[in-house]
Amino acid sequence: MNNRISKLLITVIAVLACGSNAWAGCNNQKFAGTWDVAFSDGNSCRLVLDSQGEVIADESTCFDPFRGTTQPDSGSYDVANDCSISANLVVEGVPVELAGQFSSGRNIGAGRFLVPAFFVKGGYTMVRVP
Repeated sequence: MNNRISKLLITVIAVLACGSNAWAGCNNQKFAGTWDVAFSDGNSCRLVLDSQGEVIADESTCFDPFRGTTQPDSGSYDVANDCSISANLVVEGVPVELAGQFSSGRNIGAGRFLVPAFFVKGGYTMVRVP
């Protein structure tokens, strides 16, 4: 009986280890480029990300349906090895925190956002612009 349990545990661990390799290898360099981001509150951005983990503010733009178009002040992002993302974006002096996950194909992502200054939170999706 103990031998069966040991074999089962070894099999489960092996499957988990191999499964995690499907996501392995993500980093900031692989996500550099242009992304369209749609927020659940109606805002959207076209963000240009460099390979060092920074948002290129001069080449990016955001749209608020009530206030119009503006450029972000600054932004940074960090992609972990498992393709999860943590990002900060500042638009018109207002910080926005983002957390999410990229797909294994590295062309789409989704997650949640928080605007601490206004207690606004919601979801977002992002798509790589070809």
